[in-house]
Amino acid sequence: MNIPKIKPVILTNRTNHDIGTDIFDELFLLVISNESRPADSFVNLELSNDGSVKQLNKKYLGRNEVTDVLSFTAEIPGINLIGDIIIDTEVANNQKENRTFKDELQVLFLHGLLHCLGYDHLAARDKKIMETRENKYLDLLNKEQS
Repeated sequence: MNIPKIKPVILTNRTNHDIGTDIFDELFLLVISNESRPADSFVNLELSNDGSVKQLNKKYLGRNEVTDVLSFTAEIPGINLIGDIIIDTEVANNQKENRTFKDELQVLFLHGLLHCLGYDHLAARDKKIMETRENKYLDLLNKEQS
């Protein structure tokens, strides 16, 4: 019996942006292979622009403010779900500065993914480690896409 392979990024797109998983899949596979995660690992990604990210930020983190990305780690025995990542595309588009919208989404996805993998940026030392990881993976992604 052939069991279908789970897609690395399971996307729920609640926006009018035409975005597929392709801009996230390669980055996800790059990160999990370098972080020694099982090849069948996957993540849930939701793209939203309806204010739900602010509501989730208030409900789960006690912060009544808009944010660009939230992530929640999953620990389900026997299932290689890394976690859930929610990106507010409106915030992403407004803060992208000199990046393209696609590039900003990838940066936010990577940031959320690293949180799901246990990285944080509350302490200065941890922030430096996380920033170094983010830069490493973005550089590797850019090299692979060149």
